[in-house]
Amino acid sequence: MKKIKIISIWNPKGGQGKSMLAINLAAAACEIGIKPLVICQDQQGTSMLYYQTGNLPFEVIGDIPESRPNADLIIFDHQASDWEVPDTHLLIMPLKPARDQYATYIDAFKRADKKGREIITVVTDGQTHRASEKSTTEFLREEGAYIIPSSGVFSRAAEEYRTIYDTKLNKAYKIRERRQEISRILGAILMQQSEDTTAGEKTNG
Repeated sequence: MKKIKIISIWNPKGGQGKSMLAINLAAAACEIGIKPLVICQDQQGTSMLYYQTGNLPFEVIGDIPESRPNADLIIFDHQASDWEVPDTHLLIMPLKPARDQYATYIDAFKRADKKGREIITVVTDGQTHRASEKSTTEFLREEGAYIIPSSGVFSRAAEEYRTIYDTKLNKAYKIRERRQEISRILGAILMQQSEDTTAGEKTNG
């Protein structure tokens, strides 16, 4: 039985880009022939809202499936204020580099690291004209974090409940760069040695 890669996108702080990453990583997976499933555990239901518009090329569900899902990659989109470290071995931790939000990330990171989780950090929506955010972003970049700059592409996609991989955005400003950044994160996820199990044995986050 084939194995399913299972990841959690987690940061207890709200507004860090968890749902944005969930749907766009899933879309990037579709681009290379990998079948994703997003499990939306966010009470605000952002990923689910996107799915309900009919603009996504993959499925989003609100509950953990009882039987083995037909998917190659399961992405848990965790809710804000959830301080319980997810069970999945690999965590994607997005953060905005403002000082107060960085402090929450550090606290959550320490909790996850103590539990032996593999962590991929993603800095989202950094404002390079703000000195403190720029220095935080550069520090995290040196530590191996992936950077997704502030970009109107994401706002435009959000207005229509689309991912940035939607063909309707093919002519958007710097769309190629934004897609490459998301795809690089997906590549890092797929390269990670997973301790998650054969599909059907574990689908909880």
